[in-house]
Amino acid sequence: MRLTQDNKREITERIRHGAAIAFRELGYEGVSLDELMKRSGLTRGTFYAHYKSKRALFEDVARHEHPLLAMLIRRPGKTAHQLKIQLLEIFEGYLNPDNLEKVFVGCSLAALTGDVTRAPEAVKIAHGAAFDDILEEMARGQSCTTAELVPALILASGAIWSAQAVSDKQQKATILKTSWASFRKQIKSILA
Repeated sequence: MRLTQDNKREITERIRHGAAIAFRELGYEGVSLDELMKRSGLTRGTFYAHYKSKRALFEDVARHEHPLLAMLIRRPGKTAHQLKIQLLEIFEGYLNPDNLEKVFVGCSLAALTGDVTRAPEAVKIAHGAAFDDILEEMARGQSCTTAELVPALILASGAIWSAQAVSDKQQKATILKTSWASFRKQIKSILA
C-alpha cells in the first residue's frame, strides 16, 4: 500500500510529537532511537523513511514542537487588550507551581534548552526560529517590538528550568511565584 502525502505527514508528526515528549522528559542523550519509536508506536524502519538521524529529528522537534506557541496562537482575542489579558492568563498558568511538572515536560523552550546549547548549529537555528515565533505571537496585536518581550520570555522559560532544577518544593514555589510577579509587571509595562 502506497502512503499518501497526508499519511506521510501524519506519521512524521506522530514521530516528532512522541520524540518531543521523550526528549523533554529524558533529554536528548537519555533516549534511544528504539525508545523514541516505541513511544510513537512505530518501527525503526519507519523512522528512517522520515528522518536521516536522531539529530535531524531533534532539529525538527526544536523547530516545531512548542505547546506554548500553540496556546498563544489559539488566543481568540481580537483587540490588544483582550490579547494581553489572554497572554497573562497563559503565563499565569505556565508559572503556577502546581503546574510545574506538566509544564516542564510540555515546554520544549524550557526543557530542551540545555540539550540545544550542546547541539549542532542547525538545532540552535531551529530553536531560535521557534523562540522568534513565540515572541511574534506574544506581540500579536500589540504596539511593541518583539525585542521588548525577550526579557519576559526568558524570565518565564528560565523560571521553569530553574524551578525544575531544585529539589525543595518551597524553593520551586518561590522561584515560580516571584517570576510570575516579575513577568506580570514587565508585560503590563510593555503592553500598557
